[in-house]
Amino acid sequence: MRPLMLLALLALAALCLAAQADAKPSGAESGRGAAFVSKQEGSEVVKRLRRYLDHGLGAPAPYPDPLEPKREVCELNPDCDELADHIGFQEAYWRFYGTA
Repeated sequence: MRPLMLLALLALAALCLAAQADAKPSGAESGRGAAFVSKQEGSEVVKRLRRYLDHGLGAPAPYPDPLEPKREVCELNPDCDELADHIGFQEAYWRFYGTA
């Protein structure tokens, strides 16, 4: 039983060593930047759909938020911005500037 275990262990060690020898890159491949590719080469490999182009695939472009300009006005006023953190943007804007 022991010689069989020893033989199996030696065979496994030989397989591991042979796999490591095959996995080592050659001198030309191990040069500068072998692990990295340029953006152009990477984009050729991975072709992605652009996010906001609606070709019937993927999610459509998001609608612009109609309250965004008012939210920016409120963010520029430190008092309105602080109040918005506590009671919400629309209520804070209404208290400082009138209807939202």
